[in-house]
Amino acid sequence: MPSPQDHSQYVVLDHIVTPDTNEIALGDQVTRIEPKSMEVLVHLFAHAGEVVSRDQLQEAIWSDVIVGDDSLTNAIIKIRKAFGDDARNPRVIETIPKRGYRLIADVSPLEPRRTHQAKPVGVLAASVGILVLVAGLFAAFWKPDETPQAVVVRADDRVHVAVARFQNISGDPAQDYLAQGVQQSVLNGLVGVHQVAASQLETGSPADYHLEGNVLRADNRIRIDTRLSDANTGVILSTQRHDRDFSDILEVQALIEADVVTALALDIDLAHRTAQSRGLTESIDAYDLFLQARAALLPRDPQSNSRARELYQKAIMRDPNFARAYGGLALTHAADFRNGWVSNADHALDQALTMAETALSIEPNLPDQYWVIGYVQTQRRNFTAAEAALNKARKLDPGYADALALLGGIRTYAGQPADTLPLLREAIRLRPDAGYLYFLLLGRAYYFLDDCKQALINLGEASTRNPSNLEARIYIAACKVKQGDVAEGAWEVEEVLSIEPSFSLESFWATYPMISQSQIMALTSDLGKAGLR
Repeated sequence: MPSPQDHSQYVVLDHIVTPDTNEIALGDQVTRIEPKSMEVLVHLFAHAGEVVSRDQLQEAIWSDVIVGDDSLTNAIIKIRKAFGDDARNPRVIETIPKRGYRLIADVSPLEPRRTHQAKPVGVLAASVGILVLVAGLFAAFWKPDETPQAVVVRADDRVHVAVARFQNISGDPAQDYLAQGVQQSVLNGLVGVHQVAASQLETGSPADYHLEGNVLRADNRIRIDTRLSDANTGVILSTQRHDRDFSDILEVQALIEADVVTALALDIDLAHRTAQSRGLTESIDAYDLFLQARAALLPRDPQSNSRARELYQKAIMRDPNFARAYGGLALTHAADFRNGWVSNADHALDQALTMAETALSIEPNLPDQYWVIGYVQTQRRNFTAAEAALNKARKLDPGYADALALLGGIRTYAGQPADTLPLLREAIRLRPDAGYLYFLLLGRAYYFLDDCKQALINLGEASTRNPSNLEARIYIAACKVKQGDVAEGAWEVEEVLSIEPSFSLESFWATYPMISQSQIMALTSDLGKAGLR
């Protein structure tokens, strides 16, 4: 294949392509793509008008390493995006189903004399501006041991799709669970597509594309409207309306996932992405109960936990092979143990492990089923088994941020808080919209590393995202004492007792899976000075 040095620049549809700098410019607008994406483009230049198979491209560009098919797919997507090309109506690169790709645009080398000319002022200004902006963002947001919510560095080359909370437009608040459940199921489905990094849409979260949706249920009908748009330009790539019988809801969710994959021109086979392959169920009644249970579990109080368990059990009665329902049931028992909501805590933990293992035996290829095993084993203080399960989850999905986060949490429990930091930073890179727990785990590690400045930044973020979480407030109180502000620590303790009047250190340590005695003594001492007994 011709190397980038064969020609300094090319012209394609009025765009100037500069392989040396990996830039594609249209007037003053300059887009920089990854080096491998540029190598793919230059290889297609050399074979313009020919069909180049995926195997040929893989061998030409990645001959020295082993990579998945998604590396090439993502390279094609980024090239198309740089040219503003539409995969359905291509002007630059055409996908030839089951064969490969073909460059259909006219391409010509720029005259040599042009390569010695100064870059147009507008382009140069744009390039310098981009470099200054990137440098400024890096300096402002990624300082050693600074607040992690500012981390926007991506750890992979997948397409990032942020899924907004689907809106319930029925006017009936009792149907909120359905909109939330549909959105979460679609999100989980996209997470299972290796070329896609899917996450919950949060303010300021980085993404290439946004997916939004509305859900309306009326009697036995359901209507779901979705819209996929470019996150940077706002251009709508696809709008879909599915108006079907409620009994078709699982099929509709699969169609939404397929539409996103098609709109992004991802070359994967969706035939295997059935409800059963994702640990769901073919029973609509069981699925509806499952969605209600998941919504009930979110508040994290004993009443909601009991309600969620009842709904999960009903779902399992409708479908005894409903893997995810067993996983959810395991989490309700683990919550009983962790929060002291039952008199026989050991029995609750045994039940949690039994339900988690049942879920895994039904569907052994779901990473979140291994996460449930890892979580339950963590509560049992069996860290070796927990880490083994979490590593299996990561093997199934290398981008599974929750597994990394829990691995980081385990390191602090075991008395190795320094090992927690890189794991949590990586988890937040993979999931920039991370929930409160990620920040709690970071803050906890910093406390035991005697860095209360960083601990309070992260613990404050955790407490803001979940004001009722007691653990964040406990560590905030301990940090205030460690900094010499005992009065502030005592105020945080008062907040803990106002939320949970019966809270005590004895009950806390009874179910807290920390095994480092030095850490237990340090936290107990600081909380005791703040008035917590």
